[in-house]
Amino acid sequence: MKHIIPYCWLASLTLFLCGACRKDAPSVYAGKQFVEFYYINDTKAITTGYSTFYYQEPGVKYDTVLFHVRTVGTLPQKTSYVKFKAFADTTASPAFPDAVAGVHYVSFEDAQLNLLWKLEAGQYEGYLPIVTIRDASLKNATYQLHFRIDTSADFYPGNSDHTEGIVYISDKLSQPSNWTYNFFLGTYGPVKHQFIVEQSGEKWDADFITSIGTNTSLQAYYLFKFSQALNVVNAQRKAAGQTELRENPADPTSAVTFPPL
Repeated sequence: MKHIIPYCWLASLTLFLCGACRKDAPSVYAGKQFVEFYYINDTKAITTGYSTFYYQEPGVKYDTVLFHVRTVGTLPQKTSYVKFKAFADTTASPAFPDAVAGVHYVSFEDAQLNLLWKLEAGQYEGYLPIVTIRDASLKNATYQLHFRIDTSADFYPGNSDHTEGIVYISDKLSQPSNWTYNFFLGTYGPVKHQFIVEQSGEKWDADFITSIGTNTSLQAYYLFKFSQALNVVNAQRKAAGQTELRENPADPTSAVTFPPL
């Protein structure tokens, strides 16, 4: 993610997008130009991104989430523009309200943003930006921005299994999508989440957890580090007449714990 300020993002993003995504092109296919989100496994999926202002300095108001797209069919013979369309998904989790254009993200009708949704002649893939906005409401809830690839003057939507995207926008700690029931640090809790962020200096968001992957040695290191730190903190709290670290101070069953080493 790149962090930006109002209307200063056009120049910097243009330089990044124009230079970062060119690769040797595959053979040209006959037919129309299509574009879809890049995918590896041929199963239906919603391409997902995250914009979390929680870890940023208070003065940061804008964030950029880049979405990887690729063409199918004929290669662009000129600068060709992709079109995204936001929509409300009634089947999505009601726990996340829909993001509001101009409040939580730069409107998809913004002319300067539209200029960045492009692929150059001969370019068969690229990274296109969705720009989010820091709003006070993000302190209380995570908002979801659903969008899809729409028909533009240059492209048709590609495989319908890979033309929908979503961005989760927040300014608070929230459970990363890949912190699942079998996560190596145990069950999720916001107090535990805050604790490991403070103890490690890392974000512990979906991107960071993905970067750890299946590195069992690194996982063992973090599990040991956090378990030892929790013992120290709990001893300090006990000496001060406090309870052990809990998700709910009034509930002894909510004590923060980690799986045994």
